[in-house]
Amino acid sequence: MALVLRGTVVTFDDDHRILDPGAVYVGDDGRLAAVRSAEQDPPAGFSGAPRIDTDGLILPGLIDLHNHIGYNTLPLWEAVGVPYPHHDRWVKEDEPPDYSTSVTWPAKVLQQAAPEALVKYVEVKALIGGTTAIQGAPHSTRPVDGWLLRIVDNEKLPSGTDMVMTAALQLDADELRDKRADKLDGTRVLIYHVAEGRRGSTVHDEFEDLEPCLKPGLIGVHSTALTAADFAMWQDAVAAVNRAERGTVVWSPFSNYWLYHETTNVVEADKKGLRIALGSDWSPSGTKHVLGELKVADAVNRHEFGGRFSDRELCDMVTANPGDALATAWGPQVGRLRRGSAADLLVLERHDPTQDVYRSLIDATERHVRLVLVRGRPFYGTPGLMTAAGATHTDTLTVAGLKRRVAVRQPDRSDAKLDWPGVKRALEKVRTDPVAAWRAAQDALADWGGPLDDPEAPLVLFGDMPEGDTGALAAAGEVPPDLVVPRLDPLTHDATYFAAVARSGVPELQHLARYYA
Repeated sequence: MALVLRGTVVTFDDDHRILDPGAVYVGDDGRLAAVRSAEQDPPAGFSGAPRIDTDGLILPGLIDLHNHIGYNTLPLWEAVGVPYPHHDRWVKEDEPPDYSTSVTWPAKVLQQAAPEALVKYVEVKALIGGTTAIQGAPHSTRPVDGWLLRIVDNEKLPSGTDMVMTAALQLDADELRDKRADKLDGTRVLIYHVAEGRRGSTVHDEFEDLEPCLKPGLIGVHSTALTAADFAMWQDAVAAVNRAERGTVVWSPFSNYWLYHETTNVVEADKKGLRIALGSDWSPSGTKHVLGELKVADAVNRHEFGGRFSDRELCDMVTANPGDALATAWGPQVGRLRRGSAADLLVLERHDPTQDVYRSLIDATERHVRLVLVRGRPFYGTPGLMTAAGATHTDTLTVAGLKRRVAVRQPDRSDAKLDWPGVKRALEKVRTDPVAAWRAAQDALADWGGPLDDPEAPLVLFGDMPEGDTGALAAAGEVPPDLVVPRLDPLTHDATYFAAVARSGVPELQHLARYYA
């Protein structure tokens, strides 16, 4: 429905206007009809639209440009082999708590036995941090196009065309040259993991294989092993195709430090002209959501980079920058508030009116998220704002001690029926007896008997990360008889999370708890 939100509007548009007071006009089509000063007349068709005085900051919804959704019910993985030299080593961890027992098997069972519940739990976890678009869809029997959020990998244009290519696992040089490079024609993007590991490690060779794809539209995830010369080569190659374009590096500082005790040299990437976006990676080695990752980036910027990036530039990494990177495929629809953009909105409590608006976003925690709209529809927020925005079929949940409402069940979606209590029941049922849950899921697939790419096939998810050593059981379609699925990862950064961070002893990550004190 048409809606008017009033407050301090932080546009992240080309001029980074701040309208105080401002008004955002949400159209029936899920797009922004106007973004203007509150003193200006409303656009045509909005004279009778509900008007909500948010008394807060109105921003673009946050964009998490790197994640692995299928694993985000799991807690931090406290591996014993850190720091690893590169991504091929930690999947071979064979000492408790090993990778296959702690990550692969629990995720595999939840993905296949409770797929709808898993995706919805993870979407709610992201919403609580103000996220409206997230990358990292699991492989599946049929695409999940986002029940609550925009799932970047599966988002389609109105024409039905899929313009986003992704690869979490490395492709060989022939595949990149022959099947990916030509598709980077200025209308598509490729989100690709490259050179994830410590500087000087063998994964640097992955960048050499990627050379044919150094074009507009390449979004490189991690790139931790790359040097200043590599970043210069990357941006020069992009500019040679289109001088107005920039390459994009996705930075996940928490995960980098957690696994490798190093992070991407984003200072050099920025100097060479690449844009930087943030991604929270996944819960086994990341933050709860990209609002948490923003704090890690801020701490690293302050303590390791000498304040190279301004508060505004850091906030661009979760709004304008990822939006601009995706615009190659989608057009300019997310990450900035302007007429015609998608009505993906975040309303934050302005907990310190004397604070700069960008610092307010960096310092905001789950307690300060007051309303989240995706495609113009309210999915999460305070009871009062959810009611005012016309939310229906909502459930109550408690976040950081505060009551919130979430719209998990959409009656107009025939492919998803669970509400929030149903999501938790379904996941806990799997946890109670994972072996029985796994066998029931396999029986359901056997009973179906048809092709898995049929739209009517049961929804089944498959992880997009390497499985490690799962042995003969996986080949036989079985799971370990003593499998334990850990408790669901809490929705917020809590005492358990920070205790694990403290045990890690990684100095660069110890600053995070102070934002939540």
